[in-house]
Amino acid sequence: MNFRENYLRALNHQPSEFVPTFFTSTHSVGFGAKNGPWFEKGPDGGGMDGFGVCWVTPASGGGAPIPKPDEFLLDDITEWREVVKFPDLNSFDWETEAKKDLKGCDRAQVVVDYGCGNGIFERLGALMGFENALYSLLAEPDDCYEFFSAVTDYKIKIAKMAAKYYKADAFTNYDDIASEQNTFMSPNTYRELIKPHHKRLNDAVRELGMIPIYHCCGKAEALIEDFIDTGAQAWTSVQPCNDIEALLKNYGNQITIIGGFNSNGRPGMPDASEDEVRFEVRRCIDTYGKYNSYVLFGAKIVNSLDPQVIANAYIPIIDEAVKYTSGK
Repeated sequence: MNFRENYLRALNHQPSEFVPTFFTSTHSVGFGAKNGPWFEKGPDGGGMDGFGVCWVTPASGGGAPIPKPDEFLLDDITEWREVVKFPDLNSFDWETEAKKDLKGCDRAQVVVDYGCGNGIFERLGALMGFENALYSLLAEPDDCYEFFSAVTDYKIKIAKMAAKYYKADAFTNYDDIASEQNTFMSPNTYRELIKPHHKRLNDAVRELGMIPIYHCCGKAEALIEDFIDTGAQAWTSVQPCNDIEALLKNYGNQITIIGGFNSNGRPGMPDASEDEVRFEVRRCIDTYGKYNSYVLFGAKIVNSLDPQVIANAYIPIIDEAVKYTSGK
């Protein structure tokens, strides 16, 4: 059983021959493998995205793009129809970008995963700042709902492009709604304002022949049944601030857990030793790997913009996972 077959079995909640590792089982395109198309999080090195939001890429965090502080476009959510301009997706050279991103990809061996950055809540935060975004959920829920619906229409268009030009196997929607302590909003607010749009996107992704995957960092386990209701096949980047074993025991026949690595703890720190990183990989495999529907994924904080330095930080995670799962 190769990496692709093994990974797909885990995504389908079936016993896998060995514990899958995201890095070895997928060919990531779009956001995640890099910053993604410029119209989502700006060009490499920072700059304007297709919405007019300016992004910066500081060395802290390995150059991950963030909206430029205090330069937001939207002050009042009730004015979003006049202020927000959606990118023209037809002006983007999808065919050329896909050929470049898929160069060297052996589809028989790995799953092609298209990462779609800036989900509906993240996009609201990028436009007006997270404090104002959270306030708007409470103060103007109807306008937030309508904004989220419009962004979902836009995301479905991207999903169609991912299916057409990348022929992606999976489509990952990145939409963080939680901190390490709890969700940003109450469960009811998520259910009323965000969940319906996550479901509509996932339904469209399935109709396009791709597997819908949901990315959310932080402690969001209280919403696991809601994630399942939206049709997400997997929840990715699940951190151990959640009770991952309980999630696998109780919901492993309904949703796959991708993550486990303590990226916010000692193993994820820039100065973590190689031994600490490798020990954490073994802990994840020993603790979670005995359950179906588990895929190892880990992230390291890297304070550098050098691609080689960033890549080197992940080598111990990948190497230890392959060595430790060999023959399992």
